[in-house]
Amino acid sequence: MKLKQALATLLILAAAPAAALDCDAGFRAFTHHLGETCIPDQPQRIASLRGDSVTTPLLDIGAPIALTVMNRMEDGSTYIRGAADIFGEAFIVESGVAYFSDRDPVDIEALAAAGPDLIIGRIWNEEILGQLETIAPTVIIPPQMPYLDHLAWLADVSGSQQTFDTELARYQDRIADAKATIGAPSAITVSRFDVWEDGLWYYPNWGAIDQVINDLGFAKPTIQAEATEGMNGVSVERMQEFDGDVLLASRAPRFGQTIPMLTEQWDQVAPFWRELGGVKSGNLYWYERDILVGYTFESLDRSIDFLTAITAGRDFN
Repeated sequence: MKLKQALATLLILAAAPAAALDCDAGFRAFTHHLGETCIPDQPQRIASLRGDSVTTPLLDIGAPIALTVMNRMEDGSTYIRGAADIFGEAFIVESGVAYFSDRDPVDIEALAAAGPDLIIGRIWNEEILGQLETIAPTVIIPPQMPYLDHLAWLADVSGSQQTFDTELARYQDRIADAKATIGAPSAITVSRFDVWEDGLWYYPNWGAIDQVINDLGFAKPTIQAEATEGMNGVSVERMQEFDGDVLLASRAPRFGQTIPMLTEQWDQVAPFWRELGGVKSGNLYWYERDILVGYTFESLDRSIDFLTAITAGRDFN
């Protein structure tokens, strides 16, 4: 009987909600990927430990991002991944965001000296979470969130919800206008993939371009429509499964990727790519990866413009 009572008590305790954090005035409890912590109601000096998926979207909505890690090129030059290509260096300088460390490893001493009041990291910063929390409240953004959820999460934690809501409503209006301009997006199959030395690559939920493809309602090849995880190195023998009315492939000029260079690589890996229906009809288009995959409303806008330009008024039958 006592054992049954003890088990019943444990079950009751396990089912009971955890006690909410008791935060000081000016702070609020916030749940992140690795737990719950008290963060400033309105942070003033946010430090970001990731350029493309944290710093860049924060800059886009005017959040108080003060400090960021940067990526480093082989020649030693540094840049904020995503932001450098989407906004340009002049915008970044004007924003006042300061570089305090390379992305990996994070310079903990430099971060502490810079005095942030909130730190935002990604899952690979878990090992240094304890150190980060001694500097300022630290949150870890959940991995693989849907695109707009990712942006909404950052708006919430940074106190920029109003700007996000305004931009989201504007984006939704643009989607409605683009649908009307295109006419019947669901009748057009848009296929987005890349070909590397080890085969075909496709990622669902891959940045702004995929969000806009989904929101405009374009059809996708079955292999993409059913994908729930990234597909790396798919055999090029399955290339026909990636065919569509419109084909999209990415390039990264920052790393010297040109269209002639990439088409030469495709010829070496899978010369039969030129027999795809979308290629033979002249509907293979290359997009700049760091811009149209970006986590910004600017990237969403450019993706709408790009997709509207290549599909509106076209007969793909």
